[in-house]
This record gives sequence, C-alpha cells and structure tokens, in this order.
Amino acid sequence: YRIVREIGRGGMGQVYLAEQTAPVEREVALKLVGRGLDSEAIVARFRAEQQPLARMGHPSIAQVHDAGTAPDGRPYFVMEYVDGVPLNQHCRDLPLDARLRLFVDVCAAVQHAHDRGVIHRDLKPSNVLVTRDGTPKVIDFGIAKALDRGEDAAPITRHDEVLGTPEYMSPEQA
Repeated sequence: YRIVREIGRGGMGQVYLAEQTAPVEREVALKLVGRGLDSEAIVARFRAEQQPLARMGHPSIAQVHDAGTAPDGRPYFVMEYVDGVPLNQHCRDLPLDARLRLFVDVCAAVQHAHDRGVIHRDLKPSNVLVTRDGTPKVIDFGIAKALDRGEDAAPITRHDEVLGTPEYMSPEQA
C-alpha cells in the first residue's frame, strides 16, 4: 500500500487514502491505530472491529479487503474507499421522497449488520457517506458491539467509559 493522504481522524487513529499496488491496483481506505494510542484496550477494540466488518456483505456498508500490522507494530486494516459526502450534506437540497429512499437504504444496511449480530453504536451523518451515484455507505464500526461475544466480539464497554458521539447516542448508550 502507498499512502496518498489522510482523509480522516478519530478516537483510535487515522484513515488514509491509499493505493493498493498488489495483487490488484485500486484506491483503498487504510485505517491505522494512531501513535501513542496503541494501548492494549484500543488495539483490542481496533482488532475487534475488523472481523465483524469482514462478515458484512451489503452494498451500503464499506467492505473490508485486508488487515495486518505496520512495520512499527501498529495494526491496520484496509477497506473500500468511499468517495462520498456525509449524509446530511448530501441531503441538503434533496426532496423528501429522495431523502426517504436514502433512509430506507441506510436502514437496510443497519438491519444487515444487526442480522449478523453487530450493532454500530455510532451512527451519525459523518459515518454514512453518500457516493456520487447516490449510494449510501455506512462506515466506521470502531465502537460496534458484536452481540455473539465470540472471539471477534468487541471488548465489554465499562460503565465509566463514554464511547461515541453524545449528540447521536441512543438513550441507553448515553
């Protein structure tokens, strides 16, 4: 992978636009745990994000392509690059019927995740990008909860720990 530029930054690290050079050539998003953020708990949560995402197979959920460890020991994973804008920005000038069609598509993606035992827990406009052709893509399952509590489940959230964006949290999460 060749890093092109940073395209996002969050609680666990950075997301870069990158070029995959082998075995195929394509643009991808590469998510890397940030320097100094590689505590055992954050690395466990980061790794836990990978497997539930890899189980997804929905056109409105960004697909995972690869995962690994950078030369400096920080974990990363590679996913579909979504060239889009946040949901709220895309909807500014849309008529109600078009907004409702997008809403149904996003609900179908969320239901797909729920059917696989994954709850996103940080759905907000910036985590639903809309592509130029109007396809919504749910991204950033960084604080998702895997309900099966199997080997790929995210670590248990502590009572004194706030994860997510307060303005968009469900009451039970807050």
